[in-house]
Amino acid sequence: MLIQRINFMKKLFLAICFILCLSFSRNLSAAVSNIEEAAHQSAEPKPLEQLTPEGLPDPKNIEEVRAFFRKRFQTAVVSDASDLGDLNKANSMDVQHSTEYIKQIQEQKKSAFEKIYDQMLDRLNAPQAEFSPDTVFYEQLNNPTTSRNENIDISVVRVRLPNGNIILAPAREHIPYLLSSFNILPTGLIEVEEDVVVVANGEKLKNGLIKTMPKYTNSRGNVKKKIDVDLLSVTLNGKEIGYKLQEIGNTILFTPKEKYELEPGVYTYRFKYLLDRKLWYYDQFTEFYTDIAGSYPNLVVASANAIVSIPDGRNFMSQLAMSGAPDNLIVNRTVIVHLSQNALGFASLIPLASNEGMHILVSLDKAIFDTPSLGQRFVWFITDYGDVLFTLLGFAVIFVSYLLSWKYIQENKSRLNVRFKQTAPLSRYILKGIYDKRSFVSALLDLVRYKVLDIKEEGKTYTLIKKTDSLKKLPVGLKIVMNILFGKSETSVDITPKNRLKFDRALKKHESYVQRYFKFLTMRLNMWYLLFSISMLVLTLVAVSYIAINPLETMLILISAVITLTFYLWILRYNFAKRWVRLSVKILAGIFVVLTILLLSVYVHFISALLLAITVYVILEYSARFSAKNGLIKNKEQELVSLYKYLKTNASTISKSKEFEVEQANIFAFELEEKYEQNPKNQKVYKLDLASELLKVL
Repeated sequence: MLIQRINFMKKLFLAICFILCLSFSRNLSAAVSNIEEAAHQSAEPKPLEQLTPEGLPDPKNIEEVRAFFRKRFQTAVVSDASDLGDLNKANSMDVQHSTEYIKQIQEQKKSAFEKIYDQMLDRLNAPQAEFSPDTVFYEQLNNPTTSRNENIDISVVRVRLPNGNIILAPAREHIPYLLSSFNILPTGLIEVEEDVVVVANGEKLKNGLIKTMPKYTNSRGNVKKKIDVDLLSVTLNGKEIGYKLQEIGNTILFTPKEKYELEPGVYTYRFKYLLDRKLWYYDQFTEFYTDIAGSYPNLVVASANAIVSIPDGRNFMSQLAMSGAPDNLIVNRTVIVHLSQNALGFASLIPLASNEGMHILVSLDKAIFDTPSLGQRFVWFITDYGDVLFTLLGFAVIFVSYLLSWKYIQENKSRLNVRFKQTAPLSRYILKGIYDKRSFVSALLDLVRYKVLDIKEEGKTYTLIKKTDSLKKLPVGLKIVMNILFGKSETSVDITPKNRLKFDRALKKHESYVQRYFKFLTMRLNMWYLLFSISMLVLTLVAVSYIAINPLETMLILISAVITLTFYLWILRYNFAKRWVRLSVKILAGIFVVLTILLLSVYVHFISALLLAITVYVILEYSARFSAKNGLIKNKEQELVSLYKYLKTNASTISKSKEFEVEQANIFAFELEEKYEQNPKNQKVYKLDLASELLKVL
């Protein structure tokens, strides 16, 4: 998208300049025609002299005509087009194109870019230009108004350069002047101060200037390393403004923090920043490479200049500067000036189009620089591979912890447990994994145990009687049953076909609650593992963001990507009822997962993005396993199995004790009512016979 936008802006700029050139050509042609017409009218007519050259062949004789022209071509000489004397003679022949025609052919062969600046910049600013080694760029002498500029038919603006000189430049959005100063320190750090003069007219620079920089630098052996950038300040016409660094793919962007509109006019930007890891250390020398005008890919740079300085007392081993497109770099388009023993000046002799740059390559003595320490090399290693290292470490910790935890669970060594209000329907659901009419009747027996409900039988009619309005101590599921059956005013309800809809609604609501509560219970059991894995994932994201150029923005992008991955990976794992729905949804979810990984790889390494997606999947997978019946709930299931065996083997003892009233609902839920008979000890609270009848009625 960025490349397409750059190409579009380039074409737009060239189209405008072509229109201006055509307009200028028409005006110039009209002026020349008027001059020629006036000269023709003022000239006195002269009678033509009849030419009767000697040796003229007979036109009817083909051989004589051929011999005549053969002789004329052999004796013809090339004459100056400005000397017309010989052309009046019959025995002369001019085989040279006119000067105007030659200039026209040369003009047609020029590129659009050369035409723009030949007619604009050179015509307006070049008549008195000279090279100044003090400022390392071509400057205009202080004489902005000359006779050649009186009839300018192209809109121009007066541009004041940072050194105070004034030049004229086309009133089109471009960079008339650019100066980058690089101060290379013994530590390998590079202090950069860049002055950028721009002409803005509300088009590409409407919201300010955006500077770009490669995220990586390559060595002679095609080894790649990441550049470390620290933005110090940005000023606009001397006033500091907020800028931030952004990483997009292999590019670092200098962008405004807040959106603003840049009114048409001339502005001077000054960027100050530090570069680290920009130098390459070889066995015999150290090398510095940079591309000056390539930082502004959508703007034409009229004058690109640079200064490279090193510590005092040091010399440059070699230097090279080239200008042009990446596939057509030419050395003789640049000039290099030795400003001092430790400073070089570079200038491009021609304007640079949006796809061109001035490339500088400087070789330095290794003795200039301090030997990188072990700590500095470690920091460089983290800068290059930190995101992959941190994501791999986070994934390994989460995956290994889940493996060990799962092993302990399968060996019944897990000691995780939670307290909750256990009811008979929930116990049946945990033990058997079902909710049915027996579960609902056991809920009614739980209400009897809490002394808020009584079950009466009169003939063949069974009646539920509400004993109290105080339901605060009841578990939520039992409150739902009471509220549906009795509402706000009823105190009794008969179990008849008339009230069947009410009982069905109570059963469905309670079933839904039991299933939700079971999931909540497994989540509570799984909470510590989730908190641990999420904490490790967050620490991983923080570590990856910390080594990025813009930590806060990178952190927000990573969090958004992880949330998106979690959602679509959950959809991939979810089993929909209908096969065609399941297949189509999973395909779409898979596509979005791949797109999210690719988008995330724009900001971090592709391996890091892939590891983050795998980590999220591992968390979802093991969380689901821990929430299953053979997961963390397994301990609670073992407790219920023990309770079942206890109630089954001790029926005779329990039925005669007070424990019967407490366990009556569980006895019915576990289908052990046949082992418990009514006796004098439990006859006041015995409801198992009524519960069995209710099971038939419901």
